[in-house]
Amino acid sequence: MLDALRTGTQIPPEIGLDPAQLAGKSQTEIADLIASALAPVDGTQDSEAARDSVSRSLSELLEADPTADLANLNSTQIDGVVEGYIAHDLAHRIELDVGKAVLDKADSYAEGVERLQEIKSYVRQEVARAFRARRGAQPMSRQNAASMSDAILRDTFDIFESYL
Repeated sequence: MLDALRTGTQIPPEIGLDPAQLAGKSQTEIADLIASALAPVDGTQDSEAARDSVSRSLSELLEADPTADLANLNSTQIDGVVEGYIAHDLAHRIELDVGKAVLDKADSYAEGVERLQEIKSYVRQEVARAFRARRGAQPMSRQNAASMSDAILRDTFDIFESYL
């Protein structure tokens, strides 16, 4: 969708975002509209996590580059948003799926929180590493992103198995 906004090509109808909606909006408002379009609210934890991941990723871009135009991102900026989204989404998924187990297995709540932070930090580093390795190769597709995410999750659970 971000690439379609940049190139002026049609956004898939299932996304539900008309580029005309973005006219005259602040970058924060545009970020909210993009997040709502990409991860509509349906009341589930997964959708809320996805929406938060999109929002955080867009916010991080705007923080790093306050002049960024979310309706006209270049390919490097889009890659950064996708990378941030995947990292945040995986961290949310881990917290939702095994967060309670990590907290319960730790000797104290503080240790459990520290372990969760360690896991999430590892995930962010692995996503960044995977994106660095991919640069200059084929563009990121949904299939590539899903495959990469699955591999990172598997590796994360293997490495942090003792925390579960």
